[in-house]
Amino acid sequence: MKKYATLVQEAIAAAKTQAWEDAIKINEQILERSNNDLGALNRLGLAYAQLGKPIKARQAFKAVLEKDKSNLIAKKHLDNLKNKNGTAAPISNTYFIEEPGRTKIAELHRLAPKNTLIKLRVGEPCKLVSKKNKYLSIATESGKYIGALPDDLSYRLNKLIKRGNEYQCLVHSFSENSCSVHLREIKISAKNKHFQSFPVGKLNNKIISSLNADEEFLIEDDIPVETGEHENDRNKEFEDTLEKINKGEDY
Repeated sequence: MKKYATLVQEAIAAAKTQAWEDAIKINEQILERSNNDLGALNRLGLAYAQLGKPIKARQAFKAVLEKDKSNLIAKKHLDNLKNKNGTAAPISNTYFIEEPGRTKIAELHRLAPKNTLIKLRVGEPCKLVSKKNKYLSIATESGKYIGALPDDLSYRLNKLIKRGNEYQCLVHSFSENSCSVHLREIKISAKNKHFQSFPVGKLNNKIISSLNADEEFLIEDDIPVETGEHENDRNKEFEDTLEKINKGEDY
């Protein structure tokens, strides 16, 4: 039997190559093991939609929303199916793809004024800016401040970056008073090869005791770890979005 992570990687590869029949089979195998895997449900819905099977596509996307009412990707594809007589948006129009441990959607805090936020574009590249060697803020490519990552995530990524990791950041969604970004690990250093950038679960005091000893460098005694719930429930292991496949970007 294949490992769960292997099936996920195969499902992602099938989506990238638009092998929709294979994508259906693989994602169904994933759902047999975990029927709460929202990434698999979204991929399944997309595959059915691309094959011209809108009824099954809607069933998959509705199953996502039953588990996560705020899931933006499921909502978007359901709207597309309604507005385009059952056809899905072309795969080239979708922006992100999820990879367990390598991607995350994060809600920003301490936001810029609304006149800055409303000028953003979905998919717009952003920069990660280190503050005091502990905090990470998000800025436009021109350097204009957008907001800050949640402190617990910020501390972790800052440490991984100092040890050689690199990350891509894109605007995922925004409004006059909110903004979320899609983070992707694009380079993992030799020092960090055994560490996931975005492990399952929230990094807070409730789970510090369960961290692997090899990951203790990520938590320092002089760095507080907030116990508040900083991240929206839609930040599941699989972050339910698709990357700009039409550009053929390397993962």
